[in-house]
Amino acid sequence: MVLLKSVLAAMPTYSMSCFKLPQSLVKQLQSVLTRFWWDLSPEIRKMCWVLWEKLSMPKNAGGLGFREIAQFNGALLAKLSWRILKNPNSLLALTLLGKYCHSTSFLEANTPNGASHGWRRILIGRDLLLQGVGWALGSGNSVNVWCEPWLSTDTPTAIIGPPTQVSQNWKVSELIDPVSADWDLNKIRGLVPQYEEEIC
Repeated sequence: MVLLKSVLAAMPTYSMSCFKLPQSLVKQLQSVLTRFWWDLSPEIRKMCWVLWEKLSMPKNAGGLGFREIAQFNGALLAKLSWRILKNPNSLLALTLLGKYCHSTSFLEANTPNGASHGWRRILIGRDLLLQGVGWALGSGNSVNVWCEPWLSTDTPTAIIGPPTQVSQNWKVSELIDPVSADWDLNKIRGLVPQYEEEIC
């Protein structure tokens, strides 16, 4: 089991952190891991008594903790996207965002026609992140009221409605009373009354 986890499953890690593996290759890798676990030798094939899905469950859920290749590939791509999102001043982020995100944020960037394979894979990871990422507001200084899905951490939801000329570039911190550090109900009722219950 240690050999399987630390050597065979770890070998394609670098490639998976850079590229989205084709489904055919994922199946081949999964097959190699399965055969290594169950068979005594390449010539002698044995019966698989337990589904791989069961073996790949965490140990506390009754599995052995083997990695599901497709999910691990997605997690590594999402990790790279998260690094760009959280460290926009890193050399990697500055280079890629400078090249591909002139007029949009990283979360809203599209894939241009001449984009590199690496950038396309990073956007695949970003899309995976967007499926489950939500805003923990904190001070609200970096979250745009109109563009970001900040209303809920369970299901990312953005405020829909035409922004006023004044509130067009507002951050969520504008809706917080600076003295009491609580929601400013007058601003919320004046700007987005339909979302008052969700916000407060």
